[in-house]
Amino acid sequence: MHLKNLAIAILLLGLEACSRGGSQPISTPLQGAGLTAVNSTQPRAIETPTPTIMPTRLLSICLIREPRSLFLYNALSASEQSVLAAIYDGPIDVKNYAPKPVILADIPSLDGASALLAPVPVSPGDLIVDAQGNLANLEEGSAYRPSGCSEQACTQVYTGTEPVQMDQLVLNFKLLPGLQWSDGKPLTSADSVYSYEVARGLYPSALPDLVNRTASYTALDEQTVEWVGIPGYVDGLYQTKFFSPLPQHAWSGIPVGELPGAEASSRKPLGWGAYVIDEWIAGDHITLHANPLYFRAGEGLPYFDDLVFRFVADSHEAQSAILAGECDLVDQAPGQEADTASWFDLRDEGSVSLVFQTATAWDVLEFGVDPLSEDRPPYFASAQVRQAVAMCIDRQALVAQLSGGQMQVADLYVHTLHPLYNPGARQYVFDPVAAADLLNTSGWVDNDTAPSTPRTAQGVAGIADGTPFVVQYLVPNDEEHQQVARLVQANLEQCGIQADIAALPVEQFLAAGPDGPVFGRQFDLAQFAWMGAVEPPCSLYLTSEIPGQYPASPKGWGGVNASGYSNPQYDQACLDALFSLTGTDLHTEKHALAQSIFAEDLPALPFYWHYKLFASRPDMCGLPAGEVTESIISDLELFNYGEACP
Repeated sequence: MHLKNLAIAILLLGLEACSRGGSQPISTPLQGAGLTAVNSTQPRAIETPTPTIMPTRLLSICLIREPRSLFLYNALSASEQSVLAAIYDGPIDVKNYAPKPVILADIPSLDGASALLAPVPVSPGDLIVDAQGNLANLEEGSAYRPSGCSEQACTQVYTGTEPVQMDQLVLNFKLLPGLQWSDGKPLTSADSVYSYEVARGLYPSALPDLVNRTASYTALDEQTVEWVGIPGYVDGLYQTKFFSPLPQHAWSGIPVGELPGAEASSRKPLGWGAYVIDEWIAGDHITLHANPLYFRAGEGLPYFDDLVFRFVADSHEAQSAILAGECDLVDQAPGQEADTASWFDLRDEGSVSLVFQTATAWDVLEFGVDPLSEDRPPYFASAQVRQAVAMCIDRQALVAQLSGGQMQVADLYVHTLHPLYNPGARQYVFDPVAAADLLNTSGWVDNDTAPSTPRTAQGVAGIADGTPFVVQYLVPNDEEHQQVARLVQANLEQCGIQADIAALPVEQFLAAGPDGPVFGRQFDLAQFAWMGAVEPPCSLYLTSEIPGQYPASPKGWGGVNASGYSNPQYDQACLDALFSLTGTDLHTEKHALAQSIFAEDLPALPFYWHYKLFASRPDMCGLPAGEVTESIISDLELFNYGEACP
């Protein structure tokens, strides 16, 4: 419904309520006492009580990107996820890197009966997840983990023709009772199974890793679904292998292949959450109303009768909209960090309130540890040289100059708020004197002590004596990365390293190898951002992830370890961590060990953690601050403003 029509509809509802109020039978005081009223030739005026009409409360949220689709398995952008959070609540939220049940009774745990590792026989030719985490058929030479084996040290290589025992993970997920779709139909475990069937039918575009590692997904009763994994598939994300329900009763008549583009599934999908979609006006807005069947409606949630997502072109338009009262909240969007200063000005004027959240994205300076180009010297093959570079760069001063100092220096690929962060891993502080000593002992000498001239090689393995320390520094061509590069360039110059900046369009910068300079391993230094994850992403630096020609590189040019770094001890610690279960001592210990090895070898220097910026009207409350969440909108039902706030 268009906003103007919505206002008219509300007015008409008010008039209709008044009309109904005036047509009710009226009792006079005499009649109410059982007495007869005195007849009169003059009609007596009767005052009709005016019903109280509560004003409709509206929440307006600005999105800096219009969604492309609201189909669950196509909605990947921040704006799409924000709208889905309004119509779906959960089913599982991730807060501070831990899964929290929303429409589930609990999260599966080995401590209870909801998760178990069951030994099963596996015969030659059967599908397994091998010791490296890859899907494979059990055959001669297959490396596998026998039942009871949870570390790389106890893996075996298959020989013979007899079945072997492997562990199979079995999980039970139980829905809360009484859940309903917004059209009044019950939400059951069959809807989650239907979602799995949809994802499987759309393979590989929808959850490919989860789908192809799922042996079965079945409803045990109306509230319980059972997930069974491929033998050997065990990881730290086992608690989230629940398929978000889709409305089988409403969509079963639509062929699976047509769901991504169908009106019912991509424009006005049914949900169970706090709000229901009314209309989507392309290029302008999406309007929604409060869901009376929301499972938390009994708590008085959500606090607003209506919700509108307005689309704005950029951060400047968002600022104008919030100042004009057209938006109560501006959702975070890519690139908004660049406008932090202007948001700060508005906050200082008292025009807006700002909420900062740590994002899971982090920028990293990747070293070309083992470049593929034969004419490119291996400047950073030595861990000592990489450590020296880490001490040459004043990362604290760097983040202080970026976006008002809201970014946080990154020590590892794991955030300090993560429960698996290892505070004992080596950290690097700005220390150019110690860096100079390391460079000297590594064979990079400074003959003239003039910062304007680079050091030269003397006895450096793989590099001719007299070679100047002049490297190429690749960055994407956006303003933020180029600003950072200039600061880093100045720091490195003081250490006797000349870094020539090359800014490339992101499509070229991150293109797959062998043509792409980063993932084709044709670089000295490269800075870019990784998206973080619930599970610490130690896999980014596994030997098996080094991009290159297959079969020498198992992932071919699809590998992500662009540095070319390889350490068997790191590989073993990381694989043990990834293929162990959350909550076990092994899981914690191996992740800590992998971080320690990474910090010593330093194939890449973590730079800083990004943040999310949300702006709201000054009297807004209910916004989560100080948490790491997938989206601030995940708690949309708790948002409020005005006198209703504490």
